Amino acid sequence: MPAPLLTIILLWAVAYLIGAIPISYLLGQAFGGIDLRRHGSGNVGGSNLASQIGKRWFPAIIAIDLTRGAAPILAGHYALGLNEHPWLLMLTPLFTLAGNAWSPFLRFTGGRSVGVWAGGLTGISPPLFLAALLTYLCAWFATRRSAESLLAVMLLLPLVCLAWPEGWMLVVSPPQYAVYAAAGVALILLKRLVSNGGPLPADLPRRSVILNRLLRDRDIADRRQWLARVGDRPREF
Repeated sequence: MPAPLLTIILLWAVAYLIGAIPISYLLGQAFGGIDLRRHGSGNVGGSNLASQIGKRWFPAIIAIDLTRGAAPILAGHYALGLNEHPWLLMLTPLFTLAGNAWSPFLRFTGGRSVGVWAGGLTGISPPLFLAALLTYLCAWFATRRSAESLLAVMLLLPLVCLAWPEGWMLVVSPPQYAVYAAAGVALILLKRLVSNGGPLPADLPRRSVILNRLLRDRDIADRRQWLARVGDRPREF
């Protein structure tokens, strides 16, 4: 096996394991004494952690997810000399995203991976990430609908990437960035649809559940009711 190919495969494996570390889950146990899968929304991401043990944890989770999304691709480009293989390098943060969404440490369940995906965007082009973040914040302030605003930004971003100046890219070219953005969105939407496995709720219309998962990242429209649905009842994983 050629040395660069072996290096990139090892980098992908490390990226997957970095993403698979369930940071929010571990913080919930360490500082709240809770299993996030059995509280609030049941999700093991930063939003549920913040809702259960305090919003002060949310900035730290965002920073950690951005770092572990950006670090592997930056390491591959600057430390491992893989910049001559941009299409292979571009796949690196997708492995981090997949590890976060389907972690072997949580029986292949996990979070929604938006923060890790955004970390990959940051590693490739910080200016474009900041532009996307500003667009999301403007949409959120206008609508107060976080999931829908995020979905709109995610769907538009691959098209914006194609028109983005190449000089503002740190690692790969605009077309490669667009492919990463689109593939990441596809994985995030897949995670929204399948959630953490199991059958769809029997007491809710199937079409309504699927639509709510795609648009709002939850099974029902009411966010407060969604966050309170698990409580202390055990869930199977």
